[in-house]
Amino acid sequence: MSLTLGSSSNYRSLSHMSSTKAKMDKSLERISSGQRLLSAADDPGGLAVAMKLKSQISSYDAQKDSVENAKSYVEAQSTALQTASEIVTKMQDLKSDYDDPSATVADKAAYESEFQDLRKQLDSLKGETLNGTKLFNRTDGDMTVSSVTLTNLDLNAKLQNDDSSGNGNQNIGDSSDTSVTLNTVTVTNLSNISDNVSGLVAEAAGDESTLGFTSEYLSNMSINLETARGRIMDVDLAEESANYAKLSMQYEAAAAAVAQANVAMGAVLDLLLSSVNRD
Repeated sequence: MSLTLGSSSNYRSLSHMSSTKAKMDKSLERISSGQRLLSAADDPGGLAVAMKLKSQISSYDAQKDSVENAKSYVEAQSTALQTASEIVTKMQDLKSDYDDPSATVADKAAYESEFQDLRKQLDSLKGETLNGTKLFNRTDGDMTVSSVTLTNLDLNAKLQNDDSSGNGNQNIGDSSDTSVTLNTVTVTNLSNISDNVSGLVAEAAGDESTLGFTSEYLSNMSINLETARGRIMDVDLAEESANYAKLSMQYEAAAAAVAQANVAMGAVLDLLLSSVNRD
């Protein structure tokens, strides 16, 4: 009859030690990485949902970048239009000074010179660009950014007006037209043009406000989706730390059981050897 040292309980303890050690390593990896799902095997369905959420987050972030760029574009438009409005207001002042009966010939010449300089500035504003894209009078028409339509602002058209007084169409924004002077332009012309430019200022401000709301919405959606993804992917450190502590205790208990079994087997061997030596 053969004698077998050890027992099935000892083998179970060794097996438990091995499986517990593997679980401890995985728990420690979760704690160190901050991720609950370390592989698709941990939760295939949850990982698939998390990947979809990540794709949506990337889409919202890309849209937000486009909206922010559009906001910069509209802000540049607003700045240029406010300058244009101030120039037209100054032109109205010059017209009043020019028509003042007390103005001398020299005064009128000075007013006219300043008027023409301002016309050149308006002409320059019409061609302003941002990163190569014209602010006004674009050839590609309206611009759509994340479902927001930015109307192509025709500044050139707003700088011309026919007051029906016989002076024709006065385009104060075309500095190449030498027929437009303080003598030919009328108060009605300048007043109508001022109203037209003010309308563009309001339109640009409306676009800027709309883009602001859109940017805020996209930002909030991205944050909400990131939070939802975090609930799936991120580890609960408190829970995982408690789990790691529990596994450590189980591992230590199994190790103690194996050590005790080894001591018992050593005692049996000593007895057998003593018996053999006496014989």
